[in-house]
Amino acid sequence: MLAGAAAAEFRAATPSPAGATPAAATPAVAEAGAAAASGAAASGASASGADQRSGPYLRFGGGLDWSDPTSFRDQSCTSITPPALFGCGTGQNGRSLQAVGSFSQTPVLDGALGYRFTSWLRAEALLSWRPQLAFRGQSNFLGAGPSQPVNGAVESLAAFGVAYVDLPRIAGVRPFLGAGIGAAHNQLDGVTYRFPSIAANATTTTASGSSSGFAYLLTAGVAVPLSERLSLDLAYRFSDLGQVRSRSGSATIVRPRGTRSLTIAGTEAALQTQGLQVSLRYAF
Repeated sequence: MLAGAAAAEFRAATPSPAGATPAAATPAVAEAGAAAASGAAASGASASGADQRSGPYLRFGGGLDWSDPTSFRDQSCTSITPPALFGCGTGQNGRSLQAVGSFSQTPVLDGALGYRFTSWLRAEALLSWRPQLAFRGQSNFLGAGPSQPVNGAVESLAAFGVAYVDLPRIAGVRPFLGAGIGAAHNQLDGVTYRFPSIAANATTTTASGSSSGFAYLLTAGVAVPLSERLSLDLAYRFSDLGQVRSRSGSATIVRPRGTRSLTIAGTEAALQTQGLQVSLRYAF
């Protein structure tokens, strides 16, 4: 009996082996693990909250657009009263009479009010402004020399209704696809045709004009979550902004013999752009 009691006392006094976890400490370890898991879950929810939260959002951003090739032609090459600028004939390069070129790069400013319906579907009303699109090209009038520079300037304001599909997250970002339809208003300041082979100051400048019509866009990009409510959108966008038109009106013609005015029928050119946009999207 004495020997048994001594052995029991010895076992009670002997420290636990290194690395062994006392039974009394087990609940604390479990609580710490649960807290860590909860923190990780909260962090994940915070990272994905902006693209999961149903409800309204605002988006503001900007970017840079460049134009697809285009050409100014008569709205009606058969117009006689007033006469068409180009007519229906063939120019010196064997192509239809026209001014071929493109619009310059332009900054784009976006503002949108949107609504997320589900975790993968949202829509927005988008207003998009392109303040300065400078046209540069060459015309091909007969008998006017090999170089016939053409320039003009356009401002475009467009409104769209856009629907987006948000795809599953990949490597921390969420890809999206979008398409929209709407209308664009394009303001043309006038187009100047230069003929240096005739004279250094030989020009024809047509009237300014404005036009409004159907427009559409296609876009694709990725959303980068910045916080529970805020995300950064990086996107590529193709936009068809309809027609740019000069109105029928007085054209100023400058030649070595003097300056005169002549009423000319209207011209038009298609306006299509591609560009990259960066924007911030805030979910309420």
